[in-house]
Amino acid sequence: MEESIVSFALDHLAQLVADEVNLLYGVKDRVQSLQRELEMIKELLNNTRREEGMEHIVLNQIRDMAYLAEDVIDTFVVEVDIYKRKTILQKMLCCFGQVRLLHRLSAKIDYIKTTLKEIRDNKDIYDAFRETTNESAAEEKRERLEWLQRLRRDVEVKDVVGFVRDSEVVVNQLLGDSSNRKVVSIVGMGGLGKTTLARKVFNKSQVKNHFHCLTWVNVSNDCRVKELLLGLLKQLMPNFEQQCGGINNWNEDELKNKVENCLEGKRYLVVLDDLWNIRDWDKVKSAFPDNNRGSRILITSRSKEVAMHAGLDVPHYLPFLKEEESWELFRKKVFIDGDCPSDLEPLGKLMVQRCCGLPLSIIVLAGLLANKEKSHILWSEVVDHVNSYINRDKTQVNDIVLKLSYDNLPRRLKPCFLYLGLFPEDFEIPVAPLLQKWVAEGFIQDTGDRDPDNVAEDYLYELIDRSLVQVTRVKSNGSLEKCEVHDLLRDLCISQSKKEKVFEVCTNNNIVGIAKPPTPDKPRRLSIHSAMHDYISASKRDHSCVRSLFFFGTHYDQWKWLVDDFKLVRVLEFGPISRQENLSNLGNFIHLRYLRIKDVYVYFVPDSILNLLNLQTIDLGISRGGGRVSFPIQIWKLKYLRHWNSSGPIELRGNCSQSVKKMWNLQTMSPLVCNKQAISLIKNRTFPNIKRMGLDGSRECGDELHNLLHNLQQLEHLNSLVIIPQGFLDFKPQELVQGLGEFSHLTILEIHCVKDLLTSEHIFPPNVTELTLSGIHCISDEGMNGLGNHSKLKILRLLGNLLMFKNPTDLNCVGFPQLEVLKMKFLRLQKWELDNGAMRRLQHVIIDRCGPLGNLPTELCYLNGLKKVHINSFPSKEVIGQMADILRTLETNNGVQVLAGHIYIPPWDEENDWVHDY
Repeated sequence: MEESIVSFALDHLAQLVADEVNLLYGVKDRVQSLQRELEMIKELLNNTRREEGMEHIVLNQIRDMAYLAEDVIDTFVVEVDIYKRKTILQKMLCCFGQVRLLHRLSAKIDYIKTTLKEIRDNKDIYDAFRETTNESAAEEKRERLEWLQRLRRDVEVKDVVGFVRDSEVVVNQLLGDSSNRKVVSIVGMGGLGKTTLARKVFNKSQVKNHFHCLTWVNVSNDCRVKELLLGLLKQLMPNFEQQCGGINNWNEDELKNKVENCLEGKRYLVVLDDLWNIRDWDKVKSAFPDNNRGSRILITSRSKEVAMHAGLDVPHYLPFLKEEESWELFRKKVFIDGDCPSDLEPLGKLMVQRCCGLPLSIIVLAGLLANKEKSHILWSEVVDHVNSYINRDKTQVNDIVLKLSYDNLPRRLKPCFLYLGLFPEDFEIPVAPLLQKWVAEGFIQDTGDRDPDNVAEDYLYELIDRSLVQVTRVKSNGSLEKCEVHDLLRDLCISQSKKEKVFEVCTNNNIVGIAKPPTPDKPRRLSIHSAMHDYISASKRDHSCVRSLFFFGTHYDQWKWLVDDFKLVRVLEFGPISRQENLSNLGNFIHLRYLRIKDVYVYFVPDSILNLLNLQTIDLGISRGGGRVSFPIQIWKLKYLRHWNSSGPIELRGNCSQSVKKMWNLQTMSPLVCNKQAISLIKNRTFPNIKRMGLDGSRECGDELHNLLHNLQQLEHLNSLVIIPQGFLDFKPQELVQGLGEFSHLTILEIHCVKDLLTSEHIFPPNVTELTLSGIHCISDEGMNGLGNHSKLKILRLLGNLLMFKNPTDLNCVGFPQLEVLKMKFLRLQKWELDNGAMRRLQHVIIDRCGPLGNLPTELCYLNGLKKVHINSFPSKEVIGQMADILRTLETNNGVQVLAGHIYIPPWDEENDWVHDY
């Protein structure tokens, strides 16, 4: 963490010297001298390995001085920005104020330099830091790169092996004969695997096919009933946002009635994961009707009292692992082949014994040792550390095991791991925004020629491999979508961050202590999980030094407070909020590097955004066919911008200029509305390194589509393209595909409004692995043969329009040698047939409302790689009956996960991707 602070200070000093030389008259030498001092401190930190005793004291001193240097520089930059906005007359009147500003800057720099010099002059402390040579550091780097290559592997979200008997018991309780609503409970201490067992049961085909609807919500110790009920409704109502406008203003009783209405008449399963308190159950239980249909509520809890209060049946107690089970789990995690050398076995069993049968601690300990040398000496050191706490109780021993794993993290990973504690308990963390925040925070250092986002992804894989992070969702293309940390590990992040002054978390439970601390302090990062107005009304804190602010509460309406109190903020995320926010004075956050506003439609971004010269990411939500978002055309002035995403297509405004500068760092952007401003930027090749973008046709673009495609073809890094063509006057689907034929660098392609494109054979870009075609009106054998000839296609989504689709058709599939995922939605299909040898690599099939399709190809039973078949036949239940035999064969004989009936299939890759699923 200290390195990132010092690096930020150095970057800002360099920028200050380069940009504000005229305003540094008389103090420029001092600023450059501070630069040199910090560079020496940074080198000192790079060669530091130990973080205990005197060394820990020195690290704290360096951190505090780096924070002070950062505050001095950033505050000066803000004051300079205010000065530069003044008129000539105002500048003349405040010239004495400018002199005082320089004098204060000079005095503070002198103080920081003196203190840092005192630290450097302490030779004894220096000797303690110099334990590794440059050669060993280089060797460590080489070993890490080799290990990263071995680490890269397919990540798959699947059940942890085990819980065989436990899952059978819970499944039998859920599927029992009783028609009354019953509560089934899983009880055990944190880290025993309650959630893992519940997920394993929840995902079983026999459970999914037994209940008409299934929902899962996380409760946690900081239960917010209103948010819990909203979470249920979002799962119960596929078109929640369209059907329930203004629902965020409903009270709890209204929401409970709505949930009850959705569940009435259905056999439902509701999972309440991590329920802590009786009062929380009492608040929500009336939302779950006892409709005499065999409905069930599955609860996981650490409290036997809560479980016994919620249900009449005896809870299922999750036991600690036995010694042999603990040892087996440890072996499988540490050794690739599961075999432990005989000389290490006694040490390994001794360490495992200290984990007291708690799976989480065993997994974390194994993650610590899996990537270390398998030597008797090293393992003996770990045993000695654990054994020093042998007389402590189980909870304390397991805390030590988790802390030990943190202490053994490479320093580059520590801030990234601690950062995960900023998020609410049981929160699924979107991966792409997380990596972008790590970059904006300065955690990703010394990337060389590599893209910082890719290095950040490497860091995440390392944390996953050490069992400190869990993957909860993977996209259809195999990339990570969401992750989370276990409650105990999150508690470790929070407690450790408090010690190291990394961040603070404010919840309803600690709002008084956080908002009114006993001793005055200035938090650097703040995560607010309570209602914003509650925090503001209670807060007496000085927020002038906050660099990162996260808001996960409700009823956000305090934009003015935000602008006034957080002038130095670099990372800002708030949401979900339910109303359009006016981003007035956005340009006051001149240090902002990352802005994310989730679940709100922002339709206008003011010109003041052009003041944010350090901005790297602006993320205004997920595109779901929402309205256009207006940006100033001078956005090209933001030379560090890397990710430009909005809740709808980007519409540029303002006068076109010939002096446009290139946005060399821009990698991803939401689809551009092709007005004259956008066409001007594209023709000037403003985005030379863009990887992902889209075109949204407009009347202004006329017949420019062909010319635009010619310009895009020159972008050698462009690998993902979305085309929404309705506004192009010259749009013909067939000609569009022909125009894309030379895009050899494209791997992901999405085309809307394709109409009758699939009635004839077409050649798509040769290297496309993921293809989405929507707005299909009809399909022929010739069109499918053309798709089947694409040898690299792995993911295919065919999305129709039931209102426009012509007569039901037979779908005959030939070829598709590499296809792994097939999704069909809203297609009128009479029959689906697979040619012998077609789709031999198919793994996942999704069929969503494609009636009157009455059966599946028998060839599916001969596909060895098939893993999942999801069929939503709503509203026709007869269809599932007709498919019953083949579905039973797939599930029973082939081990395929089958999910069939009236089910809700969510859009693919929802987080931070464009979702056009219609």
